[in-house]
Amino acid sequence: MGVVFITTMIDFVKKGMLAGVGLAVVTKEKVIDSLDELVEAGRLSKVDAMAAADKIVDEASKTSQGAKQEASHFLNDLLKKAKLVTRDEYAALERRVVELEGRLHKEFPNEDT
Repeated sequence: MGVVFITTMIDFVKKGMLAGVGLAVVTKEKVIDSLDELVEAGRLSKVDAMAAADKIVDEASKTSQGAKQEASHFLNDLLKKAKLVTRDEYAALERRVVELEGRLHKEFPNEDT
């Protein structure tokens, strides 16, 4: 697989998952606006509407967090299968190289460095 194809595929998957997460995120204000119609119609009390709004927003937040975690795991698995490294893996390897170079230069001093 080419790098361009993999990058395009990752972007496509990321956009799709973010769209799903966006649908799961619900603001309390929007929920209250919707429930106010039921309050005005006398089908729900204001107290019950507020409790329902809190519950809906809480559930949406949990769903959003779960979707974000799933997306992160999926993308990390995709990177591993494509044999690409993550930024964290690259940074860890870079730190290790710097440490090893430091040890090497202590053991074998060189006027060039």
